[in-house]
Amino acid sequence: MKNYLRYAFGLVLLVVLLIFGLGYLPLPWVEEAGLKPVDILADLNQGNTPEALDALDAEIGAGIPVADSTEGYAVRSVTEPDTLASAAGDSTRSVSTIIVESFLPQTEDTLPPTDSVGFQTAGSDTLPTSPLPSNGTLVPIRDYSPGGTMLRAFALKLSNVPGLRRPLRIGFMGDSFIEGDLMTCDFRELMQNKYGGGGVGFVPITSQVAGFRQTVRHKFNQWKQSSIVNNKSGAFTISAFHFTPSENSYVEYKGSSNRKHLDHFGRARLLFVSEGRSVIRATVNGEEEFLFNTEPKSVLQEVQLDGDIRSIRYQISDVEGFRAYGVYLENPTGVSVDNFSVRGNPGTAMGRINPELSRQFGKLSPYDLIVLQYGLNVVQSQVTNYSTYHKQMTAVVNHIKRCFPGVAILIMSVGDRATRSNGVFVTMPGIRAMVQTQEQLARDCGVMFWSTYEAMRAQGGMSTFVKNGWAAKDYTHISARGGRKIATALFEAITAPVQ
Repeated sequence: MKNYLRYAFGLVLLVVLLIFGLGYLPLPWVEEAGLKPVDILADLNQGNTPEALDALDAEIGAGIPVADSTEGYAVRSVTEPDTLASAAGDSTRSVSTIIVESFLPQTEDTLPPTDSVGFQTAGSDTLPTSPLPSNGTLVPIRDYSPGGTMLRAFALKLSNVPGLRRPLRIGFMGDSFIEGDLMTCDFRELMQNKYGGGGVGFVPITSQVAGFRQTVRHKFNQWKQSSIVNNKSGAFTISAFHFTPSENSYVEYKGSSNRKHLDHFGRARLLFVSEGRSVIRATVNGEEEFLFNTEPKSVLQEVQLDGDIRSIRYQISDVEGFRAYGVYLENPTGVSVDNFSVRGNPGTAMGRINPELSRQFGKLSPYDLIVLQYGLNVVQSQVTNYSTYHKQMTAVVNHIKRCFPGVAILIMSVGDRATRSNGVFVTMPGIRAMVQTQEQLARDCGVMFWSTYEAMRAQGGMSTFVKNGWAAKDYTHISARGGRKIATALFEAITAPVQ
């Protein structure tokens, strides 16, 4: 008789692995049937139950600290007034070559302070103590700037957008959470509905998400991309990328009907550095062509075209020494919202942006608010101490303040993220710890804070987002519909002081 005893151990091991694996399968029918999901390690995971984590939810809700111009074109230096002359002989479009001639150097004495430790909302010596909001309530912005003046100053600009005589510009620096214009596209639409404006804002020369980004139709060929994540010595600014062309390079942008106000725009601006004598050919709406000759300069330059623009294509010849940063597609007034997402960037890389180049960037494109959306790539389920990340990001935020002096800064916390415990999905403990860390970061740097986590919890949390199709089944990334939910909550928070 054959002896099967030697197979027993293998069979037992196979069964154990199978049962263990079942505990990680998303089986909603198990919960709906009222059965207890399989989890052979349940007794070792008591700390992750919803009951064990409710107290920390309440704490977070309580806010515990934790060109040279061609003939007939107008030329402007950034040191001159912001008005533009019209192109000679053209009553429908003004065409300008705008060259940055020089910038006054800023000494350490003229820079804003690098530290604003301990500043809180005006008249308060503790953080707000409101509970977690219920569904449909406002999640407010917490202003930790000196005297709580940052939010009020930004609200004053919002209340008088036409008086700026330029776009009120908001830039989102973030990671894959907003990749592909996710969330920011809806925030832009809401802001432009209310305050005017049009166009998608800043778009890089090339993009790995161009194939699925729906708010601009974007084609390009034969550009070399450099990223601040992979290149520690490049000349980078808020956009985190720069691009060098070949003689056959081109880039083309077309408006989109995916959201309101995006199918055409009133102004297109190409930002670049040209250390040689290059030629820029711009084709507008597939018909009109404009040629611009650049002069060798090591500072940021700009070519601007105004009119009813639905598409624009750029080609560069004599490319030696030419480095492009991207294109602004926007209206001359109203609100412009830019998405500067970088996949895999925890935010710490932005401490390497070039201060002088960034000030040149800010001179040509003045920012009124910079939103920092980072942290998702740092969070680990059971890690609750992010002191090292706090220290790194403190340096980053203060560096951004030096690079863009006087600009309001809003730290946007990580959103909800769930992990499976005892057969149900609960918020990762690491998420709660990161939210606390990011709010403490805002306090220590004297900037504003808004909790994406609270905004999601107010609408049911990540489990509800997944159930409603507002988030992916990785219980980490939001969908387009989820992005609109968060965008609406942020829009309500930002505009509340203006009401």
